[in-house]
Parts: sequence; structure tokens; C-alpha cells
Amino acid sequence: MARRTQSRYIFDIEDNYRVFRHQFFVNGARRADCTTCESRVPASEPHYHHWRNDLKNNSSHCIQIGSEEKDILNRIEDQAIEEFILCDGSITARTNDFLLEAGMDAVPQLLRFLSYGTEKLEVTVGFYVDVKKERMYYESSPLNIENHLDIGEAVDMIFSMLLEKISNYVLLHQRVPLEACVIRRMKVTVKRFCVSSKSNPCKLPLQYRVKNATEVNGKGSFKYSGELAKLSETYINNKDTNQHIPATLKINLYTFRVCRTSKELYAVPYLLRGDDVENTPTFIIQTDVVGDFQGLLEIRNIRKFLRVATQDRVFECRQCQSHFVDRVHLALHKQISCGRNFMVWHMDKDAIELHENCLPLPKKYFKYEWVGLAGKSI
Repeated sequence: MARRTQSRYIFDIEDNYRVFRHQFFVNGARRADCTTCESRVPASEPHYHHWRNDLKNNSSHCIQIGSEEKDILNRIEDQAIEEFILCDGSITARTNDFLLEAGMDAVPQLLRFLSYGTEKLEVTVGFYVDVKKERMYYESSPLNIENHLDIGEAVDMIFSMLLEKISNYVLLHQRVPLEACVIRRMKVTVKRFCVSSKSNPCKLPLQYRVKNATEVNGKGSFKYSGELAKLSETYINNKDTNQHIPATLKINLYTFRVCRTSKELYAVPYLLRGDDVENTPTFIIQTDVVGDFQGLLEIRNIRKFLRVATQDRVFECRQCQSHFVDRVHLALHKQISCGRNFMVWHMDKDAIELHENCLPLPKKYFKYEWVGLAGKSI
């Protein structure tokens, strides 16, 4: 029988304290509690007291941007830098370790940095592959990332599909398995679409967007932008100056968190004022990659929105008949057209690429040695 994993998020009352727990289940049996997510506050305190230290401690999806980092982003914009090169500088080839570090850490870190101040990124990833004295360059098709919380899943999908394409290609043409390939260099192309006065409202993470549980046309209980603006101002004052949200405001607010252990994304209550969930206006708080407030989005079906997806259903892509147990993976798979537009180029193995006006990204901020390739001269 296939191994089915699931997470549950619960509140318990113990000795006048409210305790939040993230529990791991395997095949329906509880296996462990996540120690990094557990939070305990007096039962009389509002729910947002559980999450007050998130920006400081929950750094798996939030970053810090200072004046130096903003200067780097300005240089990237001014020089029209869209291509970034990462090389494995070790003496001996270590393809598996290089790809693991790039997929789990280096590329997501770069994309989170580049997502600051944008409404979306258009991302393409390419691998330089050496096999049997030949060099090839494999590149994915572009993928739009419209919420910084989607970065990890998007990178996973691009990497897995690229490696699948490489494996099939070298097995067919070189008669060797993927393990015979050496990958020590990669290129990430990123087009940044910066926030403007005409920008659309921020989108939900894809995991919650596919649930279709929010008001997409502003037809919820808060019909007028003035009411929503006033509510947003109330939330900002509560967050920044610790002002209490008026007791007369009968709303329910939720916020997103990312588990530092499992990297799972989930929604938790920030403020609960109405027991009647069918008739109480309910909103999800949207924040950017540094934790700054972006807006409120009304939820029309909170039960559907919070329901944790099980892995006992298989989703099939109608185009290529690939199967997925996660609707997010299927949605990403469709966005890149089942990988049909991935490309491969044969290269001269002894060729040397020369680039002018390169911008090495500082190691004290980036753990890896990224180099940006300027699109125009300074």
C-alpha cells in the first residue's frame, strides 16, 4: 500500500493555556508533533499572539532587505540583468550535491530576493550537461511565479521535469543513464514585473488558489473599497503599534505560515470574532517576501479554504496522461505545457563564454556564488 502522509493543525486548551500543534500522520496514524510550529499562549489572549515572532524566527519564506540589498536590486534593474549563472567550484564533479543545493537552497534564495517589489516573476532554468565528451544545454520553458510562497514548489517542478527530459534524451541518444551526466553549471533567467499603481491585487499562493474559496471579484460582504481600506488600516495599526482591534469589528482574520521543519504552507487564525462562520466576514492577510502587508482578500468558504488536501486521490493531466497526487503539482505542470517546450542545444565543449559588465552577487548575503549577466552596458 502507498505511504500516505498528512498534516493536521489543532489548538488544545491545557491549564488555561491555548496550545497550537502541527501533527504529522502516516496512513492515518499519528507519528509525531512538529516542535518548530508549537506555540503556547494564555487562553484569553487573541490568536495573533501565537505568531508575533514569525518574522524573526520563521525565516523559511521571509527574507530581510536592507539598503545594501536594495542597491543591488536597483543595479539589476538599471543594467537590465535577467540572467544569473551559478557554478560548482569544487575540484571534483559532484552533480547530485550541486543539484540538491541549487534546488533546495540557492535558486529559491535568489528568486525570493528578486521577488521583492514585484507582482510576479517569469523564470526559466537551464543546465549545462557534460556526457561522453559532449556538452549540451537543456532549458525549461518560462514559468510565472505570482506569489513568493510558490517559489519552492515551482523550483521543484522545473528541476524534476528538466532532469526527466535530460534522462530520456541521453538514454535515447547516448545510451547512458542520467548518472553518467556531469552538471556543474546552471543559468537562471528571471524577468521581474515590478509593482506599479496599475498592478492587480496580490494573488493567493497556488496551493490556496486552486481551492477557489475566495472572492475574486470583490462581491463579498465588504463591497466597497473604502470599507476594506479602513479594515486594512486597522490591521496595520494593530501589527505595527500594538493597537487593539475594536471589539465592535466582527470579523475573522487568517494569516499564512510555513513550517520550518517540513516547509509546508498552512493558514492559521489571526483574529476570531465570529462563531457563525457562514455569516462572519472572513479575510486572509497577504504579505510580501519581507513580511510587509500587501492587502486583505475575502474568503467566501472558510471550511473549504482551510481543508487539508489528502493524498488519496490521483489527478491526471489530460494532455500527457501524467499522474499527480497534488493539485498544485498538476497546476504547475500545466503552466509549463507538460514540458513540451523545453529545449536542448549542443555546444562546443572547448568554447569559452565571455561576458562584460558582470555583477557578482555578494557572498555575505547569498550563500552561493551567483553572477548576474548585464543586458546593457553601465
